[in-house]
Amino acid sequence: METGKDPFEAVRAMMQENLDKVGSATQSYLDIFEKAMRGLPGANEEQIGTFKAYIERQAAANRDICEKLLRAKDFQEAFRIEVEFFQSQLKAAAEEATQIGAKMAGSFKQTG
Repeated sequence: METGKDPFEAVRAMMQENLDKVGSATQSYLDIFEKAMRGLPGANEEQIGTFKAYIERQAAANRDICEKLLRAKDFQEAFRIEVEFFQSQLKAAAEEATQIGAKMAGSFKQTG
């Protein structure tokens, strides 16, 4: 480590670098998963695309909170960031549950 460099900044820089590597690895995993799923007989393209989009949204949200936490100036700001993230996750879960319910209701109407 350089003399005079803020040790906390050095840790943040290292954590940011690791976060970038995790993002790259996650995308590679998703691409491999998608390719494998599409190669299965009878693969449902819509479901695969929907699932991949969901995982990408979750990965982006996780990356976003990590980046915000890395820039937090103090515990109070970090706590606020966590609360906002938790609230956004609850809202997203409620919206997804509504969408799933609507799709299920639609599929029951089609079969009935």
